[in-house]
Amino acid sequence: MSDQTSVFRVLSPGFLDALEALAERQGWWQDALAHPDLILAVRREAVNVYHRGASIFRVTFPNGTIAATTHAKYLLRQRQATVRLDPAGGFGIDPASAVWTDYAGPATLAEMLRAASALAGLEKTGLHRLLRNAPNVIDVEIALTGSTPGNTTTGNDEHNNEGAEADAALLDGTEVAPPTQRQDRLDVASLEERGNPDEAWLVFHEAKIAANPELRAAPDNVPAIVEQVARYTETLTREADRLVAGYQALCRDLTRLDALRQRVQGTTGVSEADFWRRDPLAAEVAEGKRCLRVDPRPRLVVFGFDANQRNGILGGHLNRLQAEPFSLAVRAIGNPGAGTSNAFRRL
Repeated sequence: MSDQTSVFRVLSPGFLDALEALAERQGWWQDALAHPDLILAVRREAVNVYHRGASIFRVTFPNGTIAATTHAKYLLRQRQATVRLDPAGGFGIDPASAVWTDYAGPATLAEMLRAASALAGLEKTGLHRLLRNAPNVIDVEIALTGSTPGNTTTGNDEHNNEGAEADAALLDGTEVAPPTQRQDRLDVASLEERGNPDEAWLVFHEAKIAANPELRAAPDNVPAIVEQVARYTETLTREADRLVAGYQALCRDLTRLDALRQRVQGTTGVSEADFWRRDPLAAEVAEGKRCLRVDPRPRLVVFGFDANQRNGILGGHLNRLQAEPFSLAVRAIGNPGAGTSNAFRRL
């Protein structure tokens, strides 16, 4: 496998070794690995630690040393206090009491997650619940950037965009997307088998809350989601070979990170029921036991509605999307909860 095909989804061996060594010591990385409600995503020589769509930590390896960054908005201390405004316009508050200036263990991480939760919208919150019940998911927040067909690159977007902090590099790893380019994002990549024990399929998903106006349009118009999925399909078809190579590399890194995470959870008192477990397909792809194939047809996952809504106007919109001429692959989930089954399994 050449560097050109794998660069967008790979960690260097030295980086992985350093992450394993750091996990032996108490601190933010060990706490992140132990926490059952965080999602790790592999990037190009980086790991993003997500909670409800927010990149709580971005972990990199500059000059052979692990470095972590976060956004200041996640460091607000969640304390209820009245602050007096003096006649001169000054707020009577000690900044050290308002934000975390040092990482002080699990209490700091817990408040960072609360801050992220307060900023997360309904769509990201619902998607997070679905991801927690989907062991076959191998990637999230996947950025596609393109202005015209055949000119698709990737955008690097660390912590600047609300609800889209990922700097995922799906294709050629271009650092910054020119402002004239359009940036699309796929929410989820998963693995599934389809009866052939020698194959695994890489499937991409776009998740939308039911209230999203992109799902509906007047009878004479085309819903925005249809054109969006068409763009995705074109890109995934064109880049299938590169995706296969890159995601096999990603599965190798994920398998090693998953083993590290389970080891940390086992030594830090995490309940076995909360252990992070990924579908064995990822390890089988990593080891070359299964040939990875790309499904270029993204699926649409719709959530955030009740039975009455599904049987009413919403159902009509979803039926229209599934019928010709649009023929989208749609999975209607309802309201995500602890008992929600895998929303990203095979239709």
